[in-house]
Amino acid sequence: MSGFKGNNVTGVAEHVGDPHCNAAHAALLVALQALKTPFLSASDSISNSQKGNLGEFICLHIGRNGYFSGHEKFASNAIQPLTRISGAGVDLMYIYFHPSDPSKDIMYIQETKTAGSKQNINYFQNLERDYEKLFGTDINLTLQSRISYLCNSFEIERNQDEYSKRVQRLGGTTPDQCSSVRLVPTGVHEAGVGNPVQKMLAIKTAIAAFGWDQNSITPWTIGLSDLEDRLLRLARGQL
Repeated sequence: MSGFKGNNVTGVAEHVGDPHCNAAHAALLVALQALKTPFLSASDSISNSQKGNLGEFICLHIGRNGYFSGHEKFASNAIQPLTRISGAGVDLMYIYFHPSDPSKDIMYIQETKTAGSKQNINYFQNLERDYEKLFGTDINLTLQSRISYLCNSFEIERNQDEYSKRVQRLGGTTPDQCSSVRLVPTGVHEAGVGNPVQKMLAIKTAIAAFGWDQNSITPWTIGLSDLEDRLLRLARGQL
């Protein structure tokens, strides 16, 4: 059980605790323990980068227990969320390989922002810049660099040469040519603060203005009560 439930009646996939935020917290703690995460001590503080990493971990937890359970998953910060350093690049990627028709393969790119308990959800607007970089000037952050990373991972680390070849076909030279790519901009926020759905719909529109098809963008929101305190307790391995 993921401890979360989701619905998408607004154009945004909204996620909350199931049946409540404490259940979500307990499920997340079990998942962190399964990763053998080295928790902070009771006297340690949590850094902003660790909060962001935990936000990515929460996204991965929801994804691997639901939407993306049967997909190939690629994560960095999310599987070592309490490291003091956040790695650059795309937060989370998932690849769906169709069992019989490679033309139906799909790559999902999930970028995540985690707002503090009372932080203005305008912070989520930084997601726009994250997706703009996919066709930006920094060659280390482009879609093609991400595809190259995936190809090398499948070929060298996973010994799956055929998947490596199939991934090479997923990208394009412009956003409107990326019919096999889906974007999942995600905001982790304090439940009941602001209007995260409205904000994420505005971000979807802004990302589409870069040339992406609106139908290829599905924003997520993840709402948790007492978010700041929960992140600290999770980092310390506490319920």
